[in-house]
Amino acid sequence: MHWWEREKLLTPKDKEAIEKAKHTCWEEIEEDWAETEAGRYEIHSIMMRKYHRDEHLAGME
Repeated sequence: MHWWEREKLLTPKDKEAIEKAKHTCWEEIEEDWAETEAGRYEIHSIMMRKYHRDEHLAGME
């Protein structure tokens, strides 16, 4: 599913959770903050981007 299609499925709680995830370190992010599958997918994506960024910055590739 494309991001613009997933965005239509997000609830206000999902959007709030996504914003929270953007400002939280990856170790503290919980996918359960979102109430829909689309929201959990977005949060998971944010968490994984942050995780891989930290790996890269630590020299682990």
